[in-house]
Amino acid sequence: PAGGGTAPCGPAGLVTPPEILAALQLAFGGDLVGETGYDLAATRCCSAAEKAEAKARGSSLLYGELLPDGVTKAMSPERLGGSLPSAPASGSHGAVVLELGHGSGKVAMQVWMQYPQVSHVYGVELVPSRYAISAAGLRKLLAQRPEAYRQLDPSPVPATCDPASAGEAVCLQEQSTGRRLEFRCADFFAVGLDLAVRADAIFFAVHIPCKLFPQLCQTLAKAKEGCRLFSYHSLDSIWWSDEPCPFRQCEENVPETDMFSTSWSPQGYRFYVYVCDRMQKVPAIQGGLRNETFSEWQSLWDEALQKWYFHNQETEESQWELPTQAGCWRAQWSAEWNAHFYWHEPTGHSQWVAPQCLADLGWTTST
Repeated sequence: PAGGGTAPCGPAGLVTPPEILAALQLAFGGDLVGETGYDLAATRCCSAAEKAEAKARGSSLLYGELLPDGVTKAMSPERLGGSLPSAPASGSHGAVVLELGHGSGKVAMQVWMQYPQVSHVYGVELVPSRYAISAAGLRKLLAQRPEAYRQLDPSPVPATCDPASAGEAVCLQEQSTGRRLEFRCADFFAVGLDLAVRADAIFFAVHIPCKLFPQLCQTLAKAKEGCRLFSYHSLDSIWWSDEPCPFRQCEENVPETDMFSTSWSPQGYRFYVYVCDRMQKVPAIQGGLRNETFSEWQSLWDEALQKWYFHNQETEESQWELPTQAGCWRAQWSAEWNAHFYWHEPTGHSQWVAPQCLADLGWTTST
């Protein structure tokens, strides 16, 4: 059924209200709400030029999305919903929710429609064809319910932003309350991430090239107190910054069994939920520029050939050869010592002991 029904990974009773599913179907069409598998509309829409551009950036257009029940669970009071006020929003008085990489826009629209405490949902999407799906859904909702909504001029971009990088944007306002839903086509490092300093909740359920982790962390370090973060990555593995991490994991999210229904895994997939809490005497998340844990590689077993191969989750390419780089670490050969050593590219630090990201792939000091 649309919406994925009752996700087995969620607590009893945590199901998306049928009127919200009906509203999403009104905007996007019944076939696109609750899509499962890998052949989604927001995957098929990508052009050859968009794929080539992503490859040149060192990333991929691999795509999936939270199902409606996964969004409902993510927004529960024990998770992101803990940052929402108790009273419904009016105008600009209410919570701000930011989605970095909003894809088709279904998650952002569901949050806006389902949670009246939210005054402004702002989504940013880099891929034009995916942004087009979200903008079309917003405009269709407006056309279907003109008595309830009206189109507004989008929010102005920061003065520090190059106008050429701002991209197209569309904004919908609820007439009775002044609440806004806004989508923009842009790189969220240029437009959107600046909102992290005043957002009450942030969805960051996307892959980005690991070289961008330090820049991401520098901004997240400025998050407002009490802000909640929903992340595809564990912050322990991507906090590549000497800036102290102000986040700690929400208690309800600590068990590995806390999973969320997604298009690629309707039974549940592991995401991480954090709260910004600067009252911690000792930061719960210890980062650093020389983080050794993150790896973009997966070791996978080929049953037919009875051997391991390596799959890069950023570029979506696979290889049989042992990777020589993981995260920002490289394995390099020393002819003088007739052994490999390990070099951290951003800092220039080198060591004989294999960092965890490379050791997990099979590297040792004698490889």
